[in-house]
Amino acid sequence: MHRIFTAVFSILALSVFVGDAHSVSHPFIPRSFSIRYQGSPAIAKFIAIANNVYGKSTFTSNVLTKSKGGEECVFNGSCDIGGVANELDPAISEKGGKAVLIGKDAVAVIIHQDNPVETLSVAQLRDIFLGKIKNWKEVGGFDEPIQPLITSPISATHQLFKRIVMEDADFKAKVMEPDPTILLLVSSNRGAIGFTSFFLIDKPRGVKAVRPDGKEASVANPEYPLLRPLYLITKEHPRDDVQQFLDWAVSEEGQSYLKTYFIGIK
Repeated sequence: MHRIFTAVFSILALSVFVGDAHSVSHPFIPRSFSIRYQGSPAIAKFIAIANNVYGKSTFTSNVLTKSKGGEECVFNGSCDIGGVANELDPAISEKGGKAVLIGKDAVAVIIHQDNPVETLSVAQLRDIFLGKIKNWKEVGGFDEPIQPLITSPISATHQLFKRIVMEDADFKAKVMEPDPTILLLVSSNRGAIGFTSFFLIDKPRGVKAVRPDGKEASVANPEYPLLRPLYLITKEHPRDDVQQFLDWAVSEEGQSYLKTYFIGIK
């Protein structure tokens, strides 16, 4: 039964990443080139938008390998563009690749919508995920055991949270796979807390985001403490159609679409 649930939810989770963010499209523009994307599920959201609005190329996406795969796929030939939502491996440039920063993603800390807690310090978050703070009443909430949930260790959200919040200490929390299952579990469990990419909570799902150190996760808040860079990775000299898309991604038009869900660079 667990396997069936995981398989079904995996399909639903992938639809979240590549769902229709914009209804605008260019049906009358011939698109001669297909660009293969692989890597970060967060960046795949932007790729899905581009598939509707860019007009010069079509896109295929593979998010199963996450950001780790986005670092490697350009060099093993399994993609034209990789997506990395994390700090870059210096070996990318040494291997003959290049990285283009297109924006930043906020990692939101989520709790059940009925939980009265509105803000938690980074120190409190660390103690919650270390298992030192065990009940919500210790941080101003209701009398309910805290159930911390985390993403897979290969997830860029996991790595960022461990680096910034945990200061590289080990979690004492339940691992959820695929990542969006955290939304489902938190929405149905009053004591749960987890973290996920901000774009996944753009619609009400029975959860709310708390404010780490009093700062709100928002596409307009570059001061939010839990931000990760969004990079597109290509060969140093990519195909012309790939380079044209990279140029569009950092143009005013491309950035206007990216900033629907992420913090832009312009």
